[in-house]
Amino acid sequence: MNEEKPKIIRSAMIVATKDGLDSIPEMFGNTYLSKFSKGDPDYWSKLHGMLYGGGRLRKFASCFEDIVEKFSFAGIARDQISEHETRKDYQKIYIVKYHLYSYIFLIKSFLDACAVFINETYGLNVKGSNIAFDKKKFISALDVVNPALTKQLAERSEWTNLVVQYRTNLIHKHGLYVGPIPTVPNSMTDPQEVDRYILEQPHYMPNDPDFVIDKIYDGQEGEFVMVTVLVDEWIDEAYRFLNLVLSSFTTSFELDDPNES
Repeated sequence: MNEEKPKIIRSAMIVATKDGLDSIPEMFGNTYLSKFSKGDPDYWSKLHGMLYGGGRLRKFASCFEDIVEKFSFAGIARDQISEHETRKDYQKIYIVKYHLYSYIFLIKSFLDACAVFINETYGLNVKGSNIAFDKKKFISALDVVNPALTKQLAERSEWTNLVVQYRTNLIHKHGLYVGPIPTVPNSMTDPQEVDRYILEQPHYMPNDPDFVIDKIYDGQEGEFVMVTVLVDEWIDEAYRFLNLVLSSFTTSFELDDPNES
């Protein structure tokens, strides 16, 4: 007797309603993106119709959802960092560092998801690891079909390249220093008091992704940025980047695209 195999029924992350969509929370109510939304972009309704209507562009909905999910995961990691910064125990440094590493990986993954979306929607036919904003093959292919978007991406390349550098060094080098940089008052001599003081300090990380932990142990000096400041800046950059990619999509294609594929 053959048993019927269970079927996975895919439903859209964003559910269309006959009354339309009036706000981001309604459109992304079951994602973390709405938490970071700053008003309703004017292209949102058209985007919904393009990806969840009956036209051929619906096939790109899963790519779009991948972007939203990865942004959302990065947003969760960002909030975890902020929450654990308030701790005052010896595990704090490891927990903050764990979420920071995850955050960097997720922001890079978010950028790659945006690149995949562009590659598929514009039919660039770039393959494998070349589908990335730091790859000349990808940027050159995009420049042929949408030079305006290429120019806008170039204006944000300083940030995207920085994300790539941090992620690359975490994987291929000895990691980053993440921890307090306290200036202990001279009057503080009790070791336990010093420990408590250090545990209350915020965490920092190198401002330069190439300033790896070995250089710190060798006594070299470098510039540092507070971890919570960096993750806040990056999530804002990621949100602007998301809007750039998606708004460009809505201006490059029509809602009822006549092309068949």
